Amino acid sequence: MTTVSGTLGRRGALFLKSGLFLLSLLVVVLLLASVAWYFSPSWLPALAQRYLPADARLILDGRPVWRQGRVALPDITLNRGDCRWIKGSGMSVGRAGGVWRLEARQITADSACASSAESETPLTWQDALGGLPLFSLHIQRLSVAPWQAYGGELQLAHRRNDTELRYLGDALAADLHLEDRQLTVNGVTLYDPAGKQWVRLQGSLGLSPRILLPPEQGELTASGVSPEGTPLSARLDWQQRSGELIIKDGQTGIQLVRLPWLVDDDTIVIKEGEWRWPYADQPLAGHISFSLKKGQSGPDDLEIIARLNVLTEGLRGKANAVLNLGPGKISLTDNALDFRLTGLANQGDLSLDASIPGQLRGPLGDPVLVMSPGALLRVSGPLLNVLNITSARLPLAGMQLSSRGLSGRLQAILLADAAHLGRLALHLDGRATDFLPDQGQWRWRYWGDGYLSPFRARWDINGRGSWLGDMIELSEMNSGFDGLEYGLVHADVPRLKLISPFRWRRKASQPSFSGAVSLAARRIDIKRGGYLPQPHLNLQLSGRDPQDFLWRGTLRSGAIGPVSLNGRWDGERLRGQAWWPRQPLRVFQTLLAPDLKMTLRDGEFHGQSAFSAAPGQGFLAGGHAVVSDGDIWMQENRLQGIALGLSYRLQDQRWLLGVKQPVTLNIDKVVTPVILNHLALGLQGYYPYDEKRPLTLTQAAVETLGGSIRLSPLRLPQRQAAVLSLKSIEMSELVTVLNTRQFAVSGRVSGELPLNFDDPAGYIRHGWLANDNDMTLRLDKQFADQVGAGNLATRAAIDWLRYMEITRTRADVELDRSGNLELLAHITGTNSQINAQREVRLNYRQEENLFQLWRSLRFGTQVEQALEKQAIQPVQTVDKRTRSQ
Repeated sequence: MTTVSGTLGRRGALFLKSGLFLLSLLVVVLLLASVAWYFSPSWLPALAQRYLPADARLILDGRPVWRQGRVALPDITLNRGDCRWIKGSGMSVGRAGGVWRLEARQITADSACASSAESETPLTWQDALGGLPLFSLHIQRLSVAPWQAYGGELQLAHRRNDTELRYLGDALAADLHLEDRQLTVNGVTLYDPAGKQWVRLQGSLGLSPRILLPPEQGELTASGVSPEGTPLSARLDWQQRSGELIIKDGQTGIQLVRLPWLVDDDTIVIKEGEWRWPYADQPLAGHISFSLKKGQSGPDDLEIIARLNVLTEGLRGKANAVLNLGPGKISLTDNALDFRLTGLANQGDLSLDASIPGQLRGPLGDPVLVMSPGALLRVSGPLLNVLNITSARLPLAGMQLSSRGLSGRLQAILLADAAHLGRLALHLDGRATDFLPDQGQWRWRYWGDGYLSPFRARWDINGRGSWLGDMIELSEMNSGFDGLEYGLVHADVPRLKLISPFRWRRKASQPSFSGAVSLAARRIDIKRGGYLPQPHLNLQLSGRDPQDFLWRGTLRSGAIGPVSLNGRWDGERLRGQAWWPRQPLRVFQTLLAPDLKMTLRDGEFHGQSAFSAAPGQGFLAGGHAVVSDGDIWMQENRLQGIALGLSYRLQDQRWLLGVKQPVTLNIDKVVTPVILNHLALGLQGYYPYDEKRPLTLTQAAVETLGGSIRLSPLRLPQRQAAVLSLKSIEMSELVTVLNTRQFAVSGRVSGELPLNFDDPAGYIRHGWLANDNDMTLRLDKQFADQVGAGNLATRAAIDWLRYMEITRTRADVELDRSGNLELLAHITGTNSQINAQREVRLNYRQEENLFQLWRSLRFGTQVEQALEKQAIQPVQTVDKRTRSQ
């Protein structure tokens, strides 16, 4: 009993000692684990450094935490020098069902931090995947610079020899399956910014044992859509170290690209590749050769040689342009690779000649093209059927082109002929900074000259401008002509200047265009008319863009104006309207030709006009003008109480007068040797006129000499005679106008004179005059006594004519085209002072040049001479001819 008790006591003591030891060991272990956990941000990076590149440094932002059966890791940053290579957040590690599960909320990486050095021992797929435990990786957001746009969600699962990868982003989606170096591409899809599928890739690859070597064999197919909307299909297949890429039209099957290639351990070569693109306005085709060789420093040390040519064909024949790239080094991060573009390209009649050496600099993801000295682009041929370019030279030396735009000196020299406008020569010189349309800066100055054919004018121009962001501004402009001549108008030395800068804001949501100019000239001469003294036109423009704006302004010329103007330009047609205010008629004195010898004394004028101008139609105008209470002096004549209502249209230098209603001219009184009262004229038709577009004097009526004169409608050119009707003309008033004292005639006559200005036989044929009632002829006593003195028979004849009561008068009138008037008169009457029952008959024939007669107004003298000759005849029936030139 004592022995058993001792034995139990010794065992209990041993157990207690062992328990105390194990408890102490556990405490030590826990203490050490706590210390290790607490100091893990310090020792864990140092431990990881053994497995990281020498220049890499791991930083833990905190301590791991056990949470819900998983280890939640702190944010991790992996730097390489000053470059942040990888950063992870929201990461955790757990194990379930024998599979390690790794989770991460976000992983960002920068490819620029990747090392270009190769491992001394080539990495194989067996080395990379064979020793890995079963695991799954889920990254909610993976982003790799500079391809952040392709960021997305990554899921990776590894089960011994079976690995699956799924990736889903806004621009990229992938589904890959790897089993024993056989990679199956279930789908790789690229999406455009609008979310539509752009390219989808499918196929299978037999991978090389070494990861960095290309696949040993494979076949990939792709389908997509070009930027122009053309469906495309592609097939890439290869066996060992050679293969071929073929791209076709997905609908027609036309082969667009064929690239046979070879690859070895460090070189990829494409020889005699072919390409074509028949869908552009100018079908394109060519060949491509390419060689890419890996250098000694790793994947970032590559040497490239490439050659691409473009074949074009236009109306000027075939042309070839060649782009040579290298030989030189190409790198992801920094480059200085030479290139040269030389040759011709033809499209229609347009030809481009390029000789552009340069260098590709900067990272391959965002390269910069720097043009070398001697870089030049030449252009010649017609452009948009508007401009025929004789020569356009664009020196490009020093220019830099990048994703940010153009930088450097921009120049252009243009010699051209503009369709229907004439020749021009323009120079442009400026400087750009990161310029692309509607972004960056471009400031320039310009100058040039030319000849404006429609206006027969030489012109010059100079100024300054800029394109800053979406704002184009023309800040300075000074342009002028040696003269402008169009139709009936000639402007003497007009000059065009800016009043306020032209500004065009091209922002799509709020486009705007504005500016103001002035056009002034010494004077404007009007053919077959007068002139406008010192005309000055101010215009303000406002609208959306230079192809769509409204304009308004004022026109002054001496005392004329201001004339209000407004209109619109829609890119093809210029439209406008003008309003003349009510003004004294005399301000328009300069518009009258000096040889008219007219003086505007009184009256008022106002009017309105609309016009348009466009290529192919010329200048169109139309409107109306009103003159009221006009008073005009014309040498010895005077027009009083003038009222004019004029509507007109001008097209192709031809006037249409009286568009809907005839032009009306009413004059209360015309003071001439023959007083005219209530003159009324109506005119409608074209001037200049022709058979299809006649001019018609629709109305002509006047009251004069106690009666009236009217003209039936007169059409020019004439088809039939217009009849000039004289009604109840009082002969005594006519004799008074003629101011003759040898005889006097009283009584009224009427008649009709057919007028035909196109009749080769004469202006008036078969005209007639006849008395309305009894007429009286009286000879001056002294005149009659003088004629009858010395001859008894003559005195007897004169006695019968001293006083004659005419009962019937008939005169036939003819007027030829030389102005010779022939009048054959038959007069019947009695002399009641001698014998009221005895009839006296006088047959009288007169030939006179009417043109001279109007100039001299010597009707009376001619008649007196005729009467003197008639009185010599002793018989009562006289037939005598007189001629006066």
